Amino acid sequence: MRGTESGSAVAEFVMVSALLTMLFISVLQLALVLHVRNTLMDAAASGARFGTLADRSPAEGAQRTRELIAGSLGAGLSQDVEFKDITIGGQPGLRITVSAPFPLLGYFAVGGHLNVSGEAAQYGR
Repeated sequence: MRGTESGSAVAEFVMVSALLTMLFISVLQLALVLHVRNTLMDAAASGARFGTLADRSPAEGAQRTRELIAGSLGAGLSQDVEFKDITIGGQPGLRITVSAPFPLLGYFAVGGHLNVSGEAAQYGR
């Protein structure tokens, strides 16, 4: 090792470890966003299926969606849940739409929204 390269290993370690740390945190954040999105989609689909049962109403399906989201992600993400009667392949159906804040820094929402929906057909009504 030449005298001009003295101490370069320390600087290289600091720069590479900072880069790897940022990459690791970015991958974790992406995993969190995908987890929140998939959980919201599952809750919307489950609520739509619940709301299309013969002895249930669409409003009960939306309430079920709120309960599922509050139980898995927290009540802060279950505020904006809407339902709408639709037609799926000639059959009456239900669409439940959830709009939640986009988790940018952990679970803290900095900006933007995630909009997901779940649909189910009604049979035998």
